[in-house]
Amino acid sequence: MPDFRSYPPLEVFERLQARDGLSINAERWHQAHSYHRRRQNFHYQALYQPGIVYGLGVAPISDQPDGRLLQIQPGVAIDIEGNPIVLKQPEEFRLASEPGEGQTLLVYLAVSYVDPDTLRQSPHTELVQETFRIVEKLHLAPQDVEICRILLQAGATQIHVPPNPFFPGFNQLDLRGRTYPQPYPALQLKVGQILRDGTPDPEATRGVTGLLRSLPALSPFLQADPAVQTVGVRDLYRDISLDCQLLSISYGLWQNLPGPAWDSLKRYMAAGGVLLLVVDFHEARLNDLLMLERELEAGLVDAEKDPEIFEQIGEPLKQEIEANQQAIIHSLAELEQQVAIGATRLGLPLTASGDLEPDHPLRCQPFRFSQFPKCPDYPIVLKNWGGLVFMVGDLSRCWGADPAQNLSREEVRSAQEWGVNLLHFAAQWWEWTRSMQSPPASPNGSVDTLQRRTQRL
Repeated sequence: MPDFRSYPPLEVFERLQARDGLSINAERWHQAHSYHRRRQNFHYQALYQPGIVYGLGVAPISDQPDGRLLQIQPGVAIDIEGNPIVLKQPEEFRLASEPGEGQTLLVYLAVSYVDPDTLRQSPHTELVQETFRIVEKLHLAPQDVEICRILLQAGATQIHVPPNPFFPGFNQLDLRGRTYPQPYPALQLKVGQILRDGTPDPEATRGVTGLLRSLPALSPFLQADPAVQTVGVRDLYRDISLDCQLLSISYGLWQNLPGPAWDSLKRYMAAGGVLLLVVDFHEARLNDLLMLERELEAGLVDAEKDPEIFEQIGEPLKQEIEANQQAIIHSLAELEQQVAIGATRLGLPLTASGDLEPDHPLRCQPFRFSQFPKCPDYPIVLKNWGGLVFMVGDLSRCWGADPAQNLSREEVRSAQEWGVNLLHFAAQWWEWTRSMQSPPASPNGSVDTLQRRTQRL
């Protein structure tokens, strides 16, 4: 599972058993209070995400000659373990990083919790203050709470406030990576896409990326890594780890996969992965048939307005519509036959029809559909066999809301809502499948619970 969060450790809590006559020393006093703090942190780790509660603004101090001095404003944050971080007064911090000549460098300004027990204290000190540390980093650690990031450009030292905080430039404060405490989503997943050579292609992944970016507003209980994992066909030759719960492949690549690639996909699905097979209307040679169907139905509606014309051409139009529908059904049947050949190599014989019942999760969880969305002009066709989802009509083209497509808000939202159903299905399929698999055994022959938990995540 993608490492979105820090799960509570698998440990059993021990607490001091109080009784009459129990003597209290420093060790026992520390143990009693440490128990409550660990329980509180455990609760927070299990349920909530870290982030900035309020404040912790950052601004450049303009009267400095080098322009590298920043001021961090007072505020409160909570780290990934549930520790509170409190800045009671402004703190100054000077950036030290410098990009190489002709280069850029992304640096992070973060704050982290400091446990006073880890600091050197006077033996006579009775009260110690929990504190914090402001750090400048090239890579954030899980315990860090990001305050801001800055893309430094060689030759320029002055740090600026961006004119538009949504689109900061070089040497400007970037607050877009700040997070805020909120409940963890119930389900998490990562999405992958098989491309011919595995090279990331923004055009190919634009639709999926658009859906993932819309996910927090559409379905807060479901979280996905916004980066799409791209896998080349040759990557499937090797025993690589497909670190995603949903993996899509086009029909063109599906038809030409070599033997070793089928073995990799078979292992992926056996481990709980969901494979989305996408057939474009053009690939299925359905575009002309669907266009003809729409024209015939429109002609029949017009003919019904005039009884005399309908009497002449109504019946022939109905026959043409029926013949065209049979041609569509025949084309889909041929597609399913080709899909069945590959599915058998995945250890998944297509014995059932694959039709989605009204209570199928792809129809009703979390959004209910009586009819599937259009892509963009014709309804998609969906089939499902176990972990294989077969989609005729590339709905991902509607997920990105490309202005050039001139789609209505209702069309985009309908497509995205079904996309959420697909993500939910994949995350749940992965979770339940993995939960019912036999865990590996530890060297002493017992079930290795920690390893099983780690693999599930």
